[in-house]
Amino acid sequence: MGGLTVLKLASNVIRATRRNCISADHKPEAKFYSRSSKTDSFYVNDHKKMLHQLPIYASGEIVRGFGRGSKELGIPTANLALDVVKSLPESLHTGVYYGWSNVNNGEVYKMVLSVGWNPFYNNKEKSVETHMLHKFDCDLYGQTLKICIVGYLRPEKNFDSLDDLIKVIKSDIEEAKTLLDKPENRKLQENPFFSDKISKC
Repeated sequence: MGGLTVLKLASNVIRATRRNCISADHKPEAKFYSRSSKTDSFYVNDHKKMLHQLPIYASGEIVRGFGRGSKELGIPTANLALDVVKSLPESLHTGVYYGWSNVNNGEVYKMVLSVGWNPFYNNKEKSVETHMLHKFDCDLYGQTLKICIVGYLRPEKNFDSLDDLIKVIKSDIEEAKTLLDKPENRKLQENPFFSDKISKC
């Protein structure tokens, strides 16, 4: 696999297969955005605690996924390698997130990110699937994907049909667009992480 990096702001580097260092200087207040029907106070407090570690930055090689994003959903995704997935903090709950991403230090685009097992498909391995809000006209396999996980949208859930799944994903995308236009989130698009080369410690 290509080199990988998983880090969060305040210069705290999360352990990964190959550690890298990068500095960041902006940490907006974590906010609890969720359409979850769960109202249990423990659930809410646990999620608030998890959100305080955001934003989280990660990078790694784009690998072949399940081939469902484009074919079945019409929503292509870029999958990060399993070693990157396993390097994410255990406290990061499965679910759908929003943030920023780029490929090979190129332009930074809005993205929606799924972290988990995708109950509708009953995956056997946890995955990180990134849908960038930009159409690429080239093969991205083997390229380096950088992501900044900014906020949380909702927990994982199962669906009665493929149409229901697509409808919710499209709703996620629209909500992500709106949230990423907030000034405190827009600033993260220009973070040096997206243009700097990753240097080993």
